[in-house]
Amino acid sequence: MKVSDKWSFYKMPNRRELTSADVRYWKRMLTRILKIGAEFEFNLPEKKNGTCKGDSNTCPCSNLSMDSLCWKMCSNRIGCCENKTDTCSAPDCAGCEHFSGACSDIFCPTFVSACFSCSKYITECHACEYLYDPKRNPDAIRECLNETLKPNNTYGQVNCSGVHSIKKDGSLLGQKGAEIITIGRRVDYWEFYKMVRNIMDNAMTHGAYMNERCSIHMHALASYYGKVIPNQEKNSVPNRVNEMEKEMPETILANLHQLVRRYQNAMTWMMMGLNEPDRMTRWEKFRVSVLPVSAVMFHMRDVCEQVSRNSGGNKYGWVNYNQVGFSDNGDIDRFHVEFRACDGLLSPSAVAALACMYYALIIKAVEISRYGVVEAGDIEWMDQAGKIKEALLNNTKGYQDGDRFGDTSHLHKYQNILIDESLDLVRQLKSILIKVGPAYEVLEKLAERPCALRRCDGDSWRKIEEDLKVIVSKEDALIIRLEEVITLNQVTECSDEEEWISTVGRFLNERGGPVNNYAGVEESIRSYVIGKKEDGELVWSNKIGAPILI
Repeated sequence: MKVSDKWSFYKMPNRRELTSADVRYWKRMLTRILKIGAEFEFNLPEKKNGTCKGDSNTCPCSNLSMDSLCWKMCSNRIGCCENKTDTCSAPDCAGCEHFSGACSDIFCPTFVSACFSCSKYITECHACEYLYDPKRNPDAIRECLNETLKPNNTYGQVNCSGVHSIKKDGSLLGQKGAEIITIGRRVDYWEFYKMVRNIMDNAMTHGAYMNERCSIHMHALASYYGKVIPNQEKNSVPNRVNEMEKEMPETILANLHQLVRRYQNAMTWMMMGLNEPDRMTRWEKFRVSVLPVSAVMFHMRDVCEQVSRNSGGNKYGWVNYNQVGFSDNGDIDRFHVEFRACDGLLSPSAVAALACMYYALIIKAVEISRYGVVEAGDIEWMDQAGKIKEALLNNTKGYQDGDRFGDTSHLHKYQNILIDESLDLVRQLKSILIKVGPAYEVLEKLAERPCALRRCDGDSWRKIEEDLKVIVSKEDALIIRLEEVITLNQVTECSDEEEWISTVGRFLNERGGPVNNYAGVEESIRSYVIGKKEDGELVWSNKIGAPILI
């Protein structure tokens, strides 16, 4: 048995806790309207690339040598002979006894080298540094990505690729690289997985790559359309699309911030993706820690300003609140939070799972807001968290002052703590995660062994993806038939689960079909029920006398 008392809450007189009705409303509402949008940063090839398309007439012949004089032969030589006839040809002129003319060779105004009509004239364009190669040209690569992914440049509709736009970013290599911005979508693991895999496959096919300059930013938001359009009528509300039907209590955002502080180190650990043991993370400059900024005593409007100041007065905090809107009474009238911590990961499974994790973190913030504002940790924990942070997330040098890596040479001392905190986070979010797909399974693997550790051990991105991905096996006939029984309430009014299991076993065997191919059908049903209950996907209903899938 394990008893945990790590959760402590502050009840502040100027900050109300949510009622059970509030929690139920905001969980249901955010489940419906919350979107996660991702921004993928890719470097592009920056090798020297010329402008010649292989059609230059100034390139030397590859058959030309120091002793060759063929280039001096004039294509117009036959035209210079006074005795020219219709049967004459240029090669005959040199030894022709009838040739008569004062040839000035290359000094002749009408000299045209025979090279351009010679069958042996060959140029080695493939090895020429001036040859234009679209596979190495950043502008051509971005154009190809636009043609393939077909961004629609609107947040109002999700297209086939999910891509909103493809832009340049000054911090990326290859003439400012390519930042692929997605439209954002309601949370489902498999939809994210398919979108991310398509984007990464297309980018890497065209030579794009990720390194310490690259990140994956994710935006959690309840509405994209936050711009206010003045209403022409006097005393009327300005026009603005807002999918939140009422203001979100500020307590929810405060608890989200506290959860970020509490699990910042764990999440950074799970999201690190570089391949050198002493440099497994990117620098902190573009994702400055929010660990020192508490939301317990301060309103979130003040917290947002402090986070921005700590990151240089801009959006470069570990979490960015610059797009959050506050109403006059201090609650949230526009919810838009950006998480900036993830390294450049080339694993679709990992990225899809992390998107689900951010979503689950927000729902968790709603759930705990009934009890006040959660404490990130006590003094002893904060002291330890600060030391771990310095070993994991550091380096805020100027752009020209050095590298863009974090120093992780001392991180090994805290590895077990980070694994424990990461697993704690994932298990706290499990009941939320299991409703949106298999993100929980992937996150557990990342908690125990992040992509960076796998890369340091020599694993390729292909191998990492193979290890992380969830294999979807075809549902066997028994499960399909069993879920039909539950969904359609074909067996009900049982006194308990055991009676239901035995009744369903007899029911399925009597119906025949593929179920007869299974030995021990009752044990298979029992295993199914236990597994679904553990995952929070099935509950027993005494009123119905049967289980319910949720």
